[in-house]
Formats: sequence, C-alpha cells, structure tokens
Amino acid sequence: MRLAADAAMVGLTLGMVTLMGVGVARGARRSGREASSAMRLGLAVISGLMLWLGATALLASTGVLSDWSALPPRWPLLPPSAILALLVLGQTPFAKTLLANTPRHWPIAAQSFRIGVEFIIFAWHQDGRAPTQITFEGRNFDILVGLTAPLVAWLVATNRVTPKFALRWNVLGLAVLANTIATVATSAPGPLHLDWPGEPFTAIATWPAIWLPALLAPLAVFLHVASIRQNRSVSG
Repeated sequence: MRLAADAAMVGLTLGMVTLMGVGVARGARRSGREASSAMRLGLAVISGLMLWLGATALLASTGVLSDWSALPPRWPLLPPSAILALLVLGQTPFAKTLLANTPRHWPIAAQSFRIGVEFIIFAWHQDGRAPTQITFEGRNFDILVGLTAPLVAWLVATNRVTPKFALRWNVLGLAVLANTIATVATSAPGPLHLDWPGEPFTAIATWPAIWLPALLAPLAVFLHVASIRQNRSVSG
C-alpha cells in the first residue's frame, strides 16, 4: 500500500507537469505561434516545473523541511512561494495572450486531478501516515471539486451554462481548497498545529508527499484563478 500510494503521487504529479506543458504548447499554437516555438515553450514549462519538484524533493530528503521547531515553519513556505510565482508569471503579456486563446473549459477540466489526490491521501491514511481530518472521511471536501470538474467543463464547452455559473463554481472551489489547506497545515506538527485527534501529519514534509503543497495545491489555485479571469472577461 505504501509504495503504491507513493508511486501514484509521483505519477499524478509528473502527469500534471506534462499536462501543463502540453496545454501551454497547444495554447501557444492557437495564439499563432509556430509549432516549433510552441513546443519549446511547452518544454520550458515542463523543465521549470521539474526543477522546482527536484529542489523540493531534495529539501525534503535532507530533513530541512521536517524541523518542526523552526520559526517560521519551513514546509508551509512552499505553497505561497509557488502560488506567487505562478500568479506573477500569469500576469506577463504572453501569459495573458495564452490564456485568451485557451478554451474556457480546459482549466476547469484539469481540476479533475484532485480526485486522484484525495484517493492518495486516503491511502496514506489507511497506511497510518495521514490523520482522518485531512481525508474525505473527515474535513477534506476537495474530492467534490474534482468530481464536478468534468461535468462543469462539459457544460462550459457546450455553452449550457453562463460564465457567471463557472465563476461561482471556481469561487466555491477556492473556498473548498482553502479549507483543505488550512486543515492540512494545522494537522502537521509545529506552531500551526491544532489539537486534532490522532497523530500529527508528519509525512507532509517528506517526499513525495511534499509535492502536494509544493505544486499540486498551488496548481489548483492557479487553475481556478485562470478560469476566473477567463470567465470574467467573457461576462464583461
């Protein structure tokens, strides 16, 4: 169970990195870039994300992120760092052009990856590495966003719902994600820890679990923000 869950985490993370690279390449092609230029952009995105994953995996393996007495806590610095970097890059002229040429249902459909994340966390729980409250049996409702993402993406793609509906779904998805992040952060040891039942979530600072706060959670935020920007521009 342990190896299977960790392998699934690695596979899901690398799959999302590849998906982001392919999405950027296809969006670049739709915006008028030549095929070779679009491919280079996609590979650049994959390379940048892989470097980040490698750096965070190295930090986790050295135990730097597991110093629970450190102030400020170390592993919680990763999500805001990644989110800030993604949002800053998203404000560049090229990113805005890319987003304008990306179908509105793409960022929504990509949120389906959260289904896999929730089953991996549940597997960690069954393996004794994650407390109940961070699973869908506890206070983590993120799986609902993942399960509804394909349906909402289809409704958007076929123009069966208004942009305002997509906006509301994204805002709700961000609220659910904020609850999940807060639950995970307060379940780990350190100054943020709350008096949850069961053992603290120490696995969050180890590899490959560290890729959850280092990339997957920030990616979910980025996809919501991208979709909100798209639907706001359409709704006026």
